[in-house]
Amino acid sequence: MQISQTTPRKSLLGDSTHPFPIGTEYYRAPMPPQKFWDEDFKSIRKMGMRIVRTFSFWNWMEPQSGIFELDDFDRMFELAQKNDLKVWFDITLATHGSCPEWLLREHPDIRAVKANGEVVMPSAGKAMPQGVRIQCYDHPKWREYGERLLRTVVSRYKDAPNLIMWGIWDGIGLSGFDDDPCYCNHTLNQYSLWLKAKYSLDQLNDRFLRRYRNWEDVHPPRNNNNIVEMLLYRQFHYENLANALRWQVKIVESLDDQHEVRAHGAHYPRPWDEICSLEVDSYGMSMPSNNLLTSNDPYQISDRYFSFDWNRSIGKEGRWWNEEIYSGMSPGGVTWSKQTDPMELTSLLWMTLVSGAAGCMFWQYTPEYMSFEAPGYSLVSPDRSPTSRSEAVTRAITEIDSIKKHLPIAVPKAEAAVVYSPKSHEIFTYGGQSERFIKDLRGVYRTLWENNIAMDVISPSMDWSGYKVIYLPNVALLDEGTIGKIKETIQDPRGAHLIIDGNFGSYVGTGYNSFSPPEGLTDLIEGGVADYSKITSQDIDSGSNVLVTDFGETAITNECGYSVIKVSGESRIIATLENQVLGIETKDRKLTWFGLSLSTAFGDIGVPDLVLPLFKSFRVTSPIELEGDKLIAMRRPSRLGGWLLFLFNLESKQATSIIKFDSTIQEATELLKGETLPIENYCCNVEVDPGAVIVLYLNQGSHVQT
Repeated sequence: MQISQTTPRKSLLGDSTHPFPIGTEYYRAPMPPQKFWDEDFKSIRKMGMRIVRTFSFWNWMEPQSGIFELDDFDRMFELAQKNDLKVWFDITLATHGSCPEWLLREHPDIRAVKANGEVVMPSAGKAMPQGVRIQCYDHPKWREYGERLLRTVVSRYKDAPNLIMWGIWDGIGLSGFDDDPCYCNHTLNQYSLWLKAKYSLDQLNDRFLRRYRNWEDVHPPRNNNNIVEMLLYRQFHYENLANALRWQVKIVESLDDQHEVRAHGAHYPRPWDEICSLEVDSYGMSMPSNNLLTSNDPYQISDRYFSFDWNRSIGKEGRWWNEEIYSGMSPGGVTWSKQTDPMELTSLLWMTLVSGAAGCMFWQYTPEYMSFEAPGYSLVSPDRSPTSRSEAVTRAITEIDSIKKHLPIAVPKAEAAVVYSPKSHEIFTYGGQSERFIKDLRGVYRTLWENNIAMDVISPSMDWSGYKVIYLPNVALLDEGTIGKIKETIQDPRGAHLIIDGNFGSYVGTGYNSFSPPEGLTDLIEGGVADYSKITSQDIDSGSNVLVTDFGETAITNECGYSVIKVSGESRIIATLENQVLGIETKDRKLTWFGLSLSTAFGDIGVPDLVLPLFKSFRVTSPIELEGDKLIAMRRPSRLGGWLLFLFNLESKQATSIIKFDSTIQEATELLKGETLPIENYCCNVEVDPGAVIVLYLNQGSHVQT
């Protein structure tokens, strides 16, 4: 399978009067009933929104083979046009909802098969009361009848004057049940053909460390304990995902080459995101919004911002959407959750804008009345009356519209980047530590983010040039490509400084443990792993938890595994625990390696007393100097010249702070209030309400060089 890398050749949206369109999910058939639509659309447009989205299932659209019942969608387009709304049409051929019942009846072997051989039976889900997806898209009938659906729907609506978007795959996932691989005969046959195209039997034995003598004896692994073989089986499935997505996109574009075609993932990176993002015009995510700023840790919202940065990195030419900000509590159900606070929605909306998104959508306008998502996820009340959430979003849309002449936002390249390693994520997942991997990926990122230092999120396959520092957390599996990227960066005099922590190079590219970790790099970095151990609660209680570094002594607060490092040549020791070496650095400082996770060891957040001076030693600091109450500051170039400075107060109290400028800043205007702020001695005083954002326009008509 070849990965498509074509660039968009269509004009995407192109509405300069609305450079940041905002909308909402509205119709997941059959809810809400059509009697509400006209009035709802008037209210949605009055809020300032531009888009309504339909996310409806195949079994609703084609209840009989070849007979499509689309009158409700016709009416949706008509009423949306009447109310000056665009329509975003999701075709859920391969996600969430079930294929038609007649297809299951006529071809029962289209149902996915679990690893234990159990055939998946029709069932409902919390968001899919009329049936979850159980079909396998390796079955030939999925493509045969799926193409018919795609051609019917696209041909019917492609010329609608208010069509804005084709959503082709919502929440891309594997063809098996619950995002596990499928084991039906069709999938197994495809996998066998894929293996034979890549390997001879002898080559496969070398890869798997097996003694197969007949291809008929080769079967896929049935659980994650077979690391070596599961890595390859999942590689097949990820390429298969991209292939299935590419097939759908080609059908749509053969009929309509004018409208944007897109897909989305989750609010955290997944190993197949990057390979799939190459197939569509834009990528994105969905995300819960509740209990972020109203918790005792409001800065956890940085996790969402991390997802924004990731999707911008993998989006084709940086194009991405925040496709689903959950508009209310998640989950809903019968006992309910903490309701989303209005400031959580508006903060996420503004941060989406600042992160360079093409636009933003809310999920959803009304509750999903048929499922346990209700009464959550909703902007309005069950009786459709406004809520404080819908009113806050309306105000935020008005504010964003007031600065549209400065838009769209372009995000400058950061001085630092964090590397997401999909194959290392796989290894952690097989070991039952996927959540740990994601937390460590975001821990140091959060520390820098809280201190107004930007980080890009990149992968081993992306361009690593132009950064001062590249941070590699838990790059546990080192394949040839990643080793090559590390060597190239270290050996390039202009290359970034590498900071590495956690599990580094314990696994070779094929998946077994390295004989000499970090795999392929011990000679270059003049160091290696001597042993492994763990800091326990007893160590912490007894005081055997003090990490001594170049930046002082830091007490480790949480249980954490670590590797003991042996040093050779001219590399030097930079961190010790008791009498053990836990950190070394090459003589030229091109590589700094800590044998423990700078996130896990300190409660999932990089400890500032270590992280900030470490990055500062490589000249990575915030370009914005603040004194006073804590604000999250983000600076972006204005389309008119000059800079936009966004200041977020994520706490529940008023924030007062002083911004210290360099001598190039002569003028500051608070755009949302239309007030010019006095600058005295290159300083400016600001006040930001709880949960609010202010936008300053600096140096009208010119850009300040960083």
